[in-house]
Amino acid sequence: MLRALPYTEESVVELLGDDGPSASLSDVPVFDRRLPDTPLGNAIRLLLLQVSIARDDAIEALGKDGLDALLTTGLAVEAGDRIEMRGRIAPAEGLLMSFDGFAVGDDDPHGYVASYTPTASWLAALTPRRRVGRALDIGTGSGAQALLAARHSEQVIATDLNPRAVAFTALNAALNGIDNLEVRLGSLFEPVAGQTFDLITCNAPYVVSPEDRWQYRDAAGFEADQLSQTVVTQVPAHLNQDGVGCMLVSWLAESEEDPDVHVDLWLQDNGCDAWVLGLSGADPLDHAAGWNEHLSVNPEAYGAALDKWTAYLEELGVGWITEGAVLLHKRPGAVHMIRTDPVDEDELEYAGDQVERVFKALELVSRIDDPAQLLGERLALTEDANIQQSATEEGATVILEEGTWHEVEIDDETVDVLVELDGRATLAEAIDRARVPRRHSTLADVQELLELGIVELRS
Repeated sequence: MLRALPYTEESVVELLGDDGPSASLSDVPVFDRRLPDTPLGNAIRLLLLQVSIARDDAIEALGKDGLDALLTTGLAVEAGDRIEMRGRIAPAEGLLMSFDGFAVGDDDPHGYVASYTPTASWLAALTPRRRVGRALDIGTGSGAQALLAARHSEQVIATDLNPRAVAFTALNAALNGIDNLEVRLGSLFEPVAGQTFDLITCNAPYVVSPEDRWQYRDAAGFEADQLSQTVVTQVPAHLNQDGVGCMLVSWLAESEEDPDVHVDLWLQDNGCDAWVLGLSGADPLDHAAGWNEHLSVNPEAYGAALDKWTAYLEELGVGWITEGAVLLHKRPGAVHMIRTDPVDEDELEYAGDQVERVFKALELVSRIDDPAQLLGERLALTEDANIQQSATEEGATVILEEGTWHEVEIDDETVDVLVELDGRATLAEAIDRARVPRRHSTLADVQELLELGIVELRS
């Protein structure tokens, strides 16, 4: 019935604008008044905005069978002649996903399951979508990553310690007609002990916090960044060769000057190449302020939370907190690479193809100790790379207009070489065609672009 309306991201955007699908509680009064009194408008009111509607309007929108199905799930209840939602159903990534209603604080149900959050969309964007046999989603929550993996996997297993999350994931699999997803109750990798997978995703609670109030957010039962450490260090043992692991985690440091000590230690000797992407970084006060901003309407409560969080982090000796992604590729070999880059979370788009290019490049780079050893490789600028030159200044900027949207400053000689990289010529031949010297700086720039997936290897 929802698909027949159609209840999709596109239809919500058409009626409410780009922010419609990610509506927050504060948006409800405005969005409610913007919606037309139509079957689709009333479905959006009920399911997305959690506004009660008349039973007759619900039947007009969903049909009697559709309304009965909604009531049977327990997501909705009858209140006299009106229908009220106890949870929400939202369209996202071409899927229909159910989860708990808008968070209201102490009245939220135990084991509250969050909506399709920005962090969920970041992880989805960073996950390669190659065809695989078996996939695993750890700390699945509403099951978003597992549902997405089911599209390109023969079998998906999703685990979560929270029975409420397990129930929502099973419901969402059914809601989307997905029959290759199995949900298992248990902590992290315990339900899949001894098993290996071609793809592992994880958006488990990673916020370094003294709280245990929100199970989907706070790493309750783990001190500091130990939950993130556990996930990052255990994923390799559960990956098949050529398998990929994609995790959103956080890591701590004594100072901003050396922010990646923890995550670098976690990645040593694990049989994987790693691409570490820092999405955000903050000192203890900014970290506390960001995660408690919802309390800012009550200055006293907000201040108390800031004091509690900063005292906790000070006791741990923390001066800097990074939140980001760790991407792993397991492969044979004696040498494995760790690359770390910042990413603007607001610019991040689908990057799965870029991630594949990066891992292919890191495997090659692991076998060389000088950029000159790339001279025999056939390379090309990827399709979405754009070279921007200034009419008044020397040099240029290479911008990847997809994925992580990285930018690299290069000189004019490197520009001339890049223009000659057509995928058929070797790097040496491209340099000769460009009639520029084989300078180390040019070769180093090409290697940097290769490692970022802006230049790609061609067979």
